[in-house]
Amino acid sequence: MRFLPLAHLLPAGLLAIAGATAHAQGSAILAETDRYFTCLERVESDQDAAFEDALAWRMEGGGWPAAHCEARAIIALGDRARGAALLDELAMSGVSDQDQPARITMLVEAGQTWLGLEEADAAQASFAAALELDALDGAALLGRAGASVALGDWDAAEAAATAVIDQTPGLVDGWRLRAQARLENGALDAAWQDMETGREIEPANIDLLVLRGRINESRRLAALEN
Repeated sequence: MRFLPLAHLLPAGLLAIAGATAHAQGSAILAETDRYFTCLERVESDQDAAFEDALAWRMEGGGWPAAHCEARAIIALGDRARGAALLDELAMSGVSDQDQPARITMLVEAGQTWLGLEEADAAQASFAAALELDALDGAALLGRAGASVALGDWDAAEAAATAVIDQTPGLVDGWRLRAQARLENGALDAAWQDMETGREIEPANIDLLVLRGRINESRRLAALEN
């Protein structure tokens, strides 16, 4: 699983760690911040070491930064359902309301993990919780579109994908998901237009090429019926 970029967490992580260590000064805060991002980076290269470090850090009172790293490591080690559940729980009860960006990040990561496990209902719940915190969060909107496609809720998928496109027109997944939703709703010309726009951004995208074939087949069947 690809987690959200660390830069997405930077302002929230610094604020939360600074608040949690208000009694400390300068170098101690920087050390805690560095430990947080070092742990998250280690998840990508050495999951076992990241898990052990996060667990020890949490026992030392590392708070939600340690717990977040631990949950990511658990997912990377293969226990994805447990890790996703921990992210959901942490976002809803383990992080201050003042650190909203971190809560959104955890909910989106949980949703992405649930989607990878084909648990679309759980994924949709995570993305919905993220959007309650920020209705315009692009990653949560993209996740909602993907979960809605998995659930066969084509109207919701189209609406969420449109919101993503409005924010980030250069993101190919927005066009792909809206094209798929429109195809399933029978709007073949609109689906084709979205698919072609996506291919202008990423011509070799396999999912879009498959979608192109599906649209052509739907057009062929529609012509036979007429």
